[in-house]
Amino acid sequence: MGPGEWSNNGPHMPWMLYRYIMGELLRVFALTATVLVMVVAFGAAIKPLAADDLVGPLQTAKYIMLAIVPMLQFALPFAAGFAATVVMHRMTNDNEILAASVSGISYRRILGPIAGLGVVLLIIMALLTQLVIPRFWASMERMIARDATRIVQSSIEKGVPVRFGNVQIHADRLMVQEEPPDTGATTRLILFRVVAAKLDPQGRIVWDVAARQAVVDVHRHEGQTYLKIALADTVGFDAKTGQLASAPKITPEAIIVPGAFRDDPRFMTQGQLLWLRAHPDEFGRIQESKKKVAESLRHLEVWDHIKAAIESTLEVALTATWGGQDRRLVVRAAEFVNGEFSNPGGAPIIVVDSESGDDVRRMVVEKAEVRRSLGATLIDPTLDLVLKSCEIEDLRTEGTINRREDLTIPNLSVEGLGGDDPSHLPYEELTARAESIGGSAKRWSDRLNGNVADLRRAIGSRLLRRYALSVTATLLLLLGATLAMWLRHSVPLVIYVWAFLPSVLDILLISSGDHMARSGLVAGGITLMWSGNILLMVLLAFVFMKLSRN
Repeated sequence: MGPGEWSNNGPHMPWMLYRYIMGELLRVFALTATVLVMVVAFGAAIKPLAADDLVGPLQTAKYIMLAIVPMLQFALPFAAGFAATVVMHRMTNDNEILAASVSGISYRRILGPIAGLGVVLLIIMALLTQLVIPRFWASMERMIARDATRIVQSSIEKGVPVRFGNVQIHADRLMVQEEPPDTGATTRLILFRVVAAKLDPQGRIVWDVAARQAVVDVHRHEGQTYLKIALADTVGFDAKTGQLASAPKITPEAIIVPGAFRDDPRFMTQGQLLWLRAHPDEFGRIQESKKKVAESLRHLEVWDHIKAAIESTLEVALTATWGGQDRRLVVRAAEFVNGEFSNPGGAPIIVVDSESGDDVRRMVVEKAEVRRSLGATLIDPTLDLVLKSCEIEDLRTEGTINRREDLTIPNLSVEGLGGDDPSHLPYEELTARAESIGGSAKRWSDRLNGNVADLRRAIGSRLLRRYALSVTATLLLLLGATLAMWLRHSVPLVIYVWAFLPSVLDILLISSGDHMARSGLVAGGITLMWSGNILLMVLLAFVFMKLSRN
């Protein structure tokens, strides 16, 4: 009798049996996991290979090696279940389990090392899914992610438009300049004969601009790519109003290139997700929503400033710099409502145009209104002054009169307008300001609050999904071992199918519950997410009860 096996008081922990079971189990588990993970990792490379995102055999091999770690979350549970089924079925048919049971070792103690391995597997799976795998997902995506410069260059060379967000750009040709010294950009793209269009959510053109030349500066900061565009010698068309307007230069807001690493919780570790839940302002989609609220607030600020100027002085000044000369237009009216100037009784509106401080034109118009210009930014919310039925007197040529039915003067700044970019405010302050104003700002604010709530739900659901998947690995291991001991007269693969099918159903329920929780049905989603594991626990308890009776 060896130490640690028997004593006068009965059986102690059967360490020899435990070592034997663990040795066999780990051997089969390692072999099965290796085969499974290689097959699944190669399958993960099929999509980027088909899309020509992987260049050459070396990059393909590197991608597959990186894919091995994320695929462990799927390979480990099923490899563990298969190993437990095969090992325990063989030991049962060889009467080793029966001998141990007759010797006084209970089934619970026989399953002890497998339960211990299950706890270790649970910890490994939790560490993998919460800390390690997100980093490898990001590395895989970074390998196949196309650089913004390559996207623009490849599309223009092929003669097809390139799209970033809701902006679509087409050009005849381009030149690439690395690290231009004047802006700090990483790359500058000089485009010739350019057409840029802004699209609504349905893909319809809201406005488009044709330009002789455009300069696109590509900036990268903290993993995010920004495109800053300057269009020269432009003619723009607004689809809503049907108006054409020309301008020597347009500089729209910077375009944020969508980035999976920054805007997808799948690529974030548990610590990053928890930090993001406390700081939602750093999330790319939240920043886009904040920008919409800020644009609405700035629009209302501009309207209120013009209205206050008209009510106090019966005029408002709009300024611009064209061809090196300062231009100032003073609109004289009694009222300003919803962007339109008016006088009592329909009297004409007077517009005085000055260049470098000298009055050069006097315009008498029947209708005058202002609209947000194509080049408006949050810092400088420029306007287009649209005039109807104009009688233009040239003050430099002794009263020469010219008549125009329509006249649009673009890219004018409101004189004396202060304020800064409200999109940099924390979202709580931004929404509070918008709610106090109401109107369109309140609607965009409600959408921002909804997006923050969606983000936090997505983070919570993502964390719970990873833990649920980790628990599945432990349950599948125990279920495979228990079924193999109970169904000793069945074929091992048949036994494994009985454990495999509920586990696949469990993974489907976890995924479905995740989607449900992120869509807003939090309680139902979490219940559904964990129902598969509860099903495996019930099945495991039932099988163990049957085994114990036999």
